Amino acid sequence: MAPERTPVDVVDGRRARRDRSRAAVIDAVFALIQHGKVPPSAEDVAECSGVSVSSIFRMFDGLDDMRQAAFERYEHDYAHLVATEFTDDPTRLDRIDRLVRARLELYEATASVLRFARQRALDHESNAARVGLQRTRLADQVQRCLSDETRQLTPVAAANLVAAVDALTAPEAFDVLSAAHGRTSRQIGAIWRRSLAALVADWCDGVPDEGVST
Repeated sequence: MAPERTPVDVVDGRRARRDRSRAAVIDAVFALIQHGKVPPSAEDVAECSGVSVSSIFRMFDGLDDMRQAAFERYEHDYAHLVATEFTDDPTRLDRIDRLVRARLELYEATASVLRFARQRALDHESNAARVGLQRTRLADQVQRCLSDETRQLTPVAAANLVAAVDALTAPEAFDVLSAAHGRTSRQIGAIWRRSLAALVADWCDGVPDEGVST
């Protein structure tokens, strides 16, 4: 004879089902964006997730709330690719390689989501704040990668070098190389490694132009 379910069991079961449905909805948002369905409608998400439209609106306070939840999931799932550490990489080229590999993995998985976030940032303050925070984290990643080099430079030169490397490997740069120039991720990686190695060597081993202020 099956054990009798208590009120707590019932509540826990409902919560578990709700959590599974919420996760399915967020997964569907990601999938739709990745396949170019931008912005995904409630009907699109319902069809993709198997969760009814009415249930979606009971779980989320509108479409923007649903999309914000998807962005929060993105930040959680891919944070490790932005919070890269470089202490185990003995040479400059090793650190550059790790930076390039981390960015390629991030963009290959989330380029469409990042593009959508930038588009929404034009009209939504909360999305603009998220995009701004993401840009700060990417710049911090470059600073960690080149900490050995930047500490030997003046503050202006160090900030300019970080800005140049970050811009060269930004999501928008990945989009231009892949979409406009038809470069594969492997080709983009080769371009970035060679470009960064030359840029950093010229900046740190040569005589950098410090005439541009930050």
